[in-house]
Amino acid sequence: MNKLKIIFISIILTRCALPQFSFKSGGSETKEINAKTVQVDYFDNKSAIGGSFLGASFTESLRDIMQSQTKLNLVAENGDLQISGVIKNYIISPVNIQAGSESAAQNRLKMSINVNTYYNQNDSIGLNNSAFSAFVDYDATSDFSSIEEELVENLNYQITQDVFDKIFGGEW
Repeated sequence: MNKLKIIFISIILTRCALPQFSFKSGGSETKEINAKTVQVDYFDNKSAIGGSFLGASFTESLRDIMQSQTKLNLVAENGDLQISGVIKNYIISPVNIQAGSESAAQNRLKMSINVNTYYNQNDSIGLNNSAFSAFVDYDATSDFSSIEEELVENLNYQITQDVFDKIFGGEW
């Protein structure tokens, strides 16, 4: 009886496979990304407003996600996978206009970026001037300059996750 249990367990264990994960480009043609290095170029702030910290903050956020969620080595130049782009828009607009008043209860901060990728083996990723954007709402009575850095961190998180998902996992 014990031999039968051992044989049965052996068969079950040999039939089960561990899941395998790999980096694949997004889109309909998901090809393996065999890159060992990633290069994230500086994202210039081309918007009409936004502090000088905006480009550096977004670039560092994108570099951080590449290092923390991939096994790729971050390099300054000649990366197997190269990511570049610009911050196109950084705007504040009123939302939730209060009844009987012309003032808004909340404002919306929205940031939009354009991303380009280059993969040295072929362009299977295909992000060519692809647009990504995110927004965050905040209380209109808040002092924007005192909360701007926190709001930008939130926007950076949303957009870098979207860029990462598009490059490595397709759209969810």
